[in-house]
Amino acid sequence: MPKKYALALLVASILALPATMGQDSKEIRLDPATGMKMTGDWELTKAHCIACHSPQTFLRQRGTLNNWKSIIAWMEEKGGLPKLGEEIKNRILAYLSQNYAPGEEYRRAPIPATLMPENPYISETRKQFEANRR
Repeated sequence: MPKKYALALLVASILALPATMGQDSKEIRLDPATGMKMTGDWELTKAHCIACHSPQTFLRQRGTLNNWKSIIAWMEEKGGLPKLGEEIKNRILAYLSQNYAPGEEYRRAPIPATLMPENPYISETRKQFEANRR
């Protein structure tokens, strides 16, 4: 191989090096103010979620897409969250389920309510309310 081609190949390799460095690293930066992962629709999620509560409320949780859907549905119905449009809700759900999904650091999946023991302190009124709700 002539020297000028070898030199051109060496220069091209060196110039391409910074573009490929760190691609295997999937380190996601955290927002210094909230601790949220700065990826995808994090700013949209931040705008809608921390208006009512600390980001720690959801940063400590882990949930599947269905878990997050039920949490948002509950907040819209009973928690004071204004109804979100489908597009916004889906973008927030995608962010939460991708960044705060169950993982190895997740202790265990939540126990379904049907498997929980009966609350010994529940009042008769509450039992009646729960029975009528189903």
